Amino acid sequence: MAEGFSSSSGAHKVRPRFLALDSLRGICACMIVLFHLHSTGNITNSNLVHNSWMFVDFFFVLSGFVISCGYLDRLRTGYPIGKFMLLRLGRVYPLHLAVLALFLTMEVAGALVGTAGLSNRTPFSDPRTLGELAGSLALVQIFCGFPSIVWNGPSWSIAAEVWTYLLMALLFRALPRWTGPMAAGLAVAAGLVLALAGPLAWDPATAYAFARCILGFSLGVLAWMLVAAVRWPALGPSLATALELMATAACVAMVAMGAVPVLAPLLFAATVVLFAAEQGLVSRVLKLRPFVLLGTLSYSIYMVHTLIVARTLDVLSLLGTWLHHPLIETRFGTAGTVKIVTFAPDLMALSVLGVVVLVSMASYRWIEAPARDASRTWLSRKGPSSKTALAGDPPPLADRDTIVAVPA
Repeated sequence: MAEGFSSSSGAHKVRPRFLALDSLRGICACMIVLFHLHSTGNITNSNLVHNSWMFVDFFFVLSGFVISCGYLDRLRTGYPIGKFMLLRLGRVYPLHLAVLALFLTMEVAGALVGTAGLSNRTPFSDPRTLGELAGSLALVQIFCGFPSIVWNGPSWSIAAEVWTYLLMALLFRALPRWTGPMAAGLAVAAGLVLALAGPLAWDPATAYAFARCILGFSLGVLAWMLVAAVRWPALGPSLATALELMATAACVAMVAMGAVPVLAPLLFAATVVLFAAEQGLVSRVLKLRPFVLLGTLSYSIYMVHTLIVARTLDVLSLLGTWLHHPLIETRFGTAGTVKIVTFAPDLMALSVLGVVVLVSMASYRWIEAPARDASRTWLSRKGPSSKTALAGDPPPLADRDTIVAVPA
């Protein structure tokens, strides 16, 4: 951070951009891409990648942190809940809609001209039915009891986020003096629900996804309240770097082990608080341009990656046929078509990740950023005056924030 916080009132005046946290989000988005890649290589078969679905909880924590940074005090003191929700929808929905449109286009093309043997599923059959498409469009897919979410699977997290935004905004307004106890109570309640549910709790095609988001988001709210209220001590570069390395190692170890995922948000919340200070060498590295770029592209990376990964593997499958040297092994099963990279698997996996990042640069430039800016401009004109409306706008990270999540 360029400036620290000395008090809650000081936090009101400082509108920070947490570059290190933004970069962490980008790195985790890339991990999620690798999670959805299947190969015979070492990278995608590592425990860290196999269990990287747990990073969803890091993102939910980070969401609560940055949304609280941008909106907590405003919502508690009269900022319009309707405007808040429209700003959030303007941030998350356009790219979601664009990707769904591409999936729908390919489904129609498959129905009209066939799938060229790349899939054994009949277009518009389960799990890509019109009913499931309607659920995704309405952002209620996690409440509909569908067996899976494949009309852009990552969209389940967008649904969980949007409903959590609304719940938290209403509670911030209704209980302005009880935000801390309210967030703590929600975190405990959601954690108990998830713990009692067992493995089912981590299935994104269920309403437990909502509880999962509430748990992480609530802890993120508490993390922000701590950062906003307490002056950070000057740890010194050596101690700060040691703490950052320890936090990073702890997070990596927890994810790699995949054990007790309901406790992961607690560690992630502590990590967010630590990296918000940006005092160590790890934070300095995360503020380098390549990592900041990944942070900027993180939402696009997440939202487009399943589509791009699937189509890239289709291209590699056809290329292998033409070369008479299979690059991809295609397996058909009850769960659908699974393509596994078998030729130079680690190099190919990283190459596919590179393709996703390149496409994300385009989607960010032509869809995500313009839609975000257009929604903000439109809403600024709806207020008493543009100057008054823009005075209540959120800080940069909160405005750009959308936490990404992955199917468990």
